[in-house]
Amino acid sequence: MKSKLTHKFEYLLVRISVGVLARIPESIALAFGRWLGSLAWRMVKFRREQVMKSLQRAFSEKGTEELKAIGLACYRNLGSCFVEMFRIHRLSTPEMERSIIFDGRQIMNQALEKSRGVINVTFHYGNWELMGAFCARSGMPVDVIVRGQGNPYFDRYVKGLRQANGMQLIPVSRAKSEIVRSLRSGRIVSFFADQDAHQTGIFVDFLGRPASTAKGPALYAFKTGAPVVLSIMLPQDAGRWKIVFEPVPRPDSNDAEEFIREMTTYYTNRLEHYVRQAPEHWLWLHRRWKTAPAFKNRS
Repeated sequence: MKSKLTHKFEYLLVRISVGVLARIPESIALAFGRWLGSLAWRMVKFRREQVMKSLQRAFSEKGTEELKAIGLACYRNLGSCFVEMFRIHRLSTPEMERSIIFDGRQIMNQALEKSRGVINVTFHYGNWELMGAFCARSGMPVDVIVRGQGNPYFDRYVKGLRQANGMQLIPVSRAKSEIVRSLRSGRIVSFFADQDAHQTGIFVDFLGRPASTAKGPALYAFKTGAPVVLSIMLPQDAGRWKIVFEPVPRPDSNDAEEFIREMTTYYTNRLEHYVRQAPEHWLWLHRRWKTAPAFKNRS
């Protein structure tokens, strides 16, 4: 009962906050989000220390003050994106088109023309919620694999927002059957491929350290023959964004393990390329290297 009441109270606070944010100008709402990020950076000490440790290991050539600036900017960007997530469904498609451009959309179109569906590898970089919404609004048949939120009321609300923007959702619990069905239907199945995959992942180097990485995108590419396209949302000047599509080469191997390792290494290296260019736009709050080889946890 206590948990249910807590969940309802949390959900009520979120809905009240969203209602207020939806009625104020965008510039003020996003500024408020950045302020929330700054507040979290100052107040949540244990998470800040974890972010700093990850940054120090990834960018040993940078000084402490520069790394603090990256960490703070990361929090501010996340705060802004978090606020915007609850406003996306109120934006018209023409409004989105004024601030977002595609780079390489023909790559995705060509992949769809093969009639095998498309495996989309993407990351928690930039404004990934806005990217998914804009791709769906632009006519792309996007299915996103999602994990449920701890609060069931908030979970239903977030799922509703995503569906309102045109995305279809595949729960992790039904992923094995739904992914194949979606690909056979000629749809795009989006995998987030930059989080710790625990004991089930494959270890590939990321920012100089072995990281347990999900096998899913490469495994389904091997099994189904579906083409793989990488997508990432890059910040531009004046609050604009660019969605970049890149083809992911298909390894020339009939060995599943070799195929999976080669493809996973390729798109992980591409993510590293973008993170090194603008590290403040990646999700450093996630414990990316939590699982170590031999499955011993480390910080």
